Amino acid sequence: MAVEYFMAEPAIQQKAWDLIGQRHPGIGGSLNKGELVIVFREKASKAGGQVILGGAKKAAPLINALSGENFVFILELAKDQWIELTHKQQEALLDHLLCACHAEEDEKTGTTKFSVVKPDVQAYRRNVEEYGMWFPTSDEDEQSTAPDPVKDMFGDKGDADDS
Repeated sequence: MAVEYFMAEPAIQQKAWDLIGQRHPGIGGSLNKGELVIVFREKASKAGGQVILGGAKKAAPLINALSGENFVFILELAKDQWIELTHKQQEALLDHLLCACHAEEDEKTGTTKFSVVKPDVQAYRRNVEEYGMWFPTSDEDEQSTAPDPVKDMFGDKGDADDS
């Protein structure tokens, strides 16, 4: 059985560029419009029993050679799932996939290196429902004045009674 792929409508492509402009300046300044493509997969795949709503991939050189294009990133959406999502969920899914797209300037060569990064947090719904987003943050975030969810949940280590 062949998996069928087709291009996403221009409105979805535009929504992704709107999100890039609003929330992803790191890739927005390095990526041209034609270098990001959004495609639909007819049916969602599954991994570990979980439905995969979409994915972000770095375009393979073979795809560019065959298409005559210069894609950098390919966002793949499951059409059968996409149509079931609310507009807010669709936007959140696009934003989630764009978060995976990373651009970093190589200071030595002056060129931009593109990559797809893994999510910052991997979680189980049951755990998040019970404890909230308790995960530690990066060193940079820890210096902020924002509340510390780990400390709020478990207290300060100095508060522990060792007796």
